[in-house]
Amino acid sequence: MAGPSRARQYLRGERDVRGLAAAAAPAGQDSHGLFADLAASWRLARAYLRGDYRAVRLRSVLAVLGGLLYFLSPVDLIPDVIALLGLTDDAIVLSLVFGVVRQELAGFRAWEFESSQLDVTVLSTVREG
Repeated sequence: MAGPSRARQYLRGERDVRGLAAAAAPAGQDSHGLFADLAASWRLARAYLRGDYRAVRLRSVLAVLGGLLYFLSPVDLIPDVIALLGLTDDAIVLSLVFGVVRQELAGFRAWEFESSQLDVTVLSTVREG
């Protein structure tokens, strides 16, 4: 009889999940994108400020917060009321920030995934017990 599937091995913690997202994406394709990076950056900043996640350099947190503040700020180099061009400077700033903190975001996403798996395991244990 065959052993447990790879999915079961990930769920049981028998395999390292940090490379899972990268392995699942087609070769050469960005598996996250600008909007996913924006959402992950927001979650990273919140987790850092709450004290839940500290495995990140302060410089990276400041870069993320600065990029998010620029994105949300009504003061831009190119006003947002100008169709398409207004969002261009926001996208450029965010792309630069995400380029600098790409590894930090990958580590944060792995931490989130591992934490969610622990939550599922705890809930399953509580329900079974």
